[in-house]
Amino acid sequence: MWSAAVKEQLSELAYSLLELTEPLSKDDSLKTITTIDFKSKDQNERNVGSSIVVRDLSYSFSKTPMGLGDFFKEMRSTLHFEGESKESHLKFKVYRVQGDAGTLKTRQLLTASGFREGKNIRSQAVVEAVWTRPTDDEFPELLSFSMPNLIQSEFREKDAEGFEDIAPIVLGGNDSWNQQLELGMNHWVRKIDEVLKPDFLGYHGVALGDVDGDGLEDLHLCQPGGLPNLLFRQEKDGTMTDISAVAGIDWLDNSTAALLVDLDNDGDKDLAVATRTAFLILENDGAARFTLRSTFKEIGSGYSPTASDYDLDGDLDLLILRYNANSREVGDFPTPHPFHDARNGGANVLLKNQGQLRFSDATQESGLDEANFRFSFAAAWEDYDNDGDSDLYIANDFGPNQLLRNDDGEFFDTSVESMSQDWGFGMSASWGDLDRDGNMDLYVSSMFSGAGNLVIPQDDFNPSMPQKTRERYLKMVRGNSLMRNNGSGGFTDITSPMNEGYAGWAWGTGLGDFNNDGWEDIYVANGYISQPKKDDL
Repeated sequence: MWSAAVKEQLSELAYSLLELTEPLSKDDSLKTITTIDFKSKDQNERNVGSSIVVRDLSYSFSKTPMGLGDFFKEMRSTLHFEGESKESHLKFKVYRVQGDAGTLKTRQLLTASGFREGKNIRSQAVVEAVWTRPTDDEFPELLSFSMPNLIQSEFREKDAEGFEDIAPIVLGGNDSWNQQLELGMNHWVRKIDEVLKPDFLGYHGVALGDVDGDGLEDLHLCQPGGLPNLLFRQEKDGTMTDISAVAGIDWLDNSTAALLVDLDNDGDKDLAVATRTAFLILENDGAARFTLRSTFKEIGSGYSPTASDYDLDGDLDLLILRYNANSREVGDFPTPHPFHDARNGGANVLLKNQGQLRFSDATQESGLDEANFRFSFAAAWEDYDNDGDSDLYIANDFGPNQLLRNDDGEFFDTSVESMSQDWGFGMSASWGDLDRDGNMDLYVSSMFSGAGNLVIPQDDFNPSMPQKTRERYLKMVRGNSLMRNNGSGGFTDITSPMNEGYAGWAWGTGLGDFNNDGWEDIYVANGYISQPKKDDL
């Protein structure tokens, strides 16, 4: 009830800030609130690029009340709302409501888009607000509005976003683009027979690699059952040509992910593909024609295969994650159980490369069979302890993630002692030296849930729940995590909820220097199926 009332008032506040054309009524003009000191702004430019400038604005909190009209004026100026610009945007997402004697305290994420001299200015901040406690016939009244930090991104050209979608240009000359990819899943879900077991949840990965030795990266794309896997060869002009049939990989099996890596050390990229029914390894003849060499039927419904020479014998080994257990493994619970610490997921498999495209199951001998029952979504290899071999981080859904230290080809779970466990809905993990100290830091994507943040702290939400379990539940809905490698085998969670932590319902992540300034940036893919009400989660 309180949440709904606060949301309605925040909607009114957003509308007033965006569309303020009439002076406040006499009653409203007499109202005051305590808020930030807009004149105390401390500005720091975090990034200055050719197309985007990122600024961190810090404000101190004023104890002197401000008139509501002056507050509206200062906020409009701060968020760069010019006149009645229909292109401006402001939204408050409430994710914490707590009541005490006579007042409500709320926490919400502010996102806004305005303009200054024709340049788009995007703002984001965590806002702490205090309200009068609402009654049955009155709405809460805003008493305090605290916004100590505001991140603003200025796009120097009005339409500049830093990146441009060139897929239609690169792929548009192929029938597979016009007749398949451009139509999208909403089209194919009504066309493909269920007997082909199509999967329309979007778990279909891409792989890049030079398959024909011409020095240009080519593209492999997995597809749902009933649509062919695709291989595109890059031409010298940057466009791509569909060579799927000639390459021999245009099967219709439901495929989730693939790797283009040299598995037999002959200098060309071979192909490994996870499908619903089996894990496949195909040999490349060097001219982008592939021949099936190994079929692992016991590794069905694999996810996120990764490659690493974990045993340092000179060839690449393969790790295949298995999110769901098969009918034999699933036991009495077909869904994750217990919800916050699920132990009935599929068993991941480590395939050791024996040479000549032959592989053996090394899961048990390597120690990866310990606690091998999580709902694993993604894995990332990196030598986090700088001892010369590849260690492993596995992001797990519905529970704790796992950091596995590699000691001479045997893995040991160091998640707890290294403080890197990161309890939550693990979706992906990426390594990068974000502070350039020589130690690889870790970014893990998870799920931010406004509903979860609202409900879980409430005393009447499962009152018998142990405090430690409640803390884990809260971590599960907090969002993404950024962990700094301390260089001594341990990590420190340095997540800012306003920056690295908030990325909606996050999935894959990628680190890279996107603006060529020498520092690694973070890219996050996010989103999920939404209800008609835009603010549902």
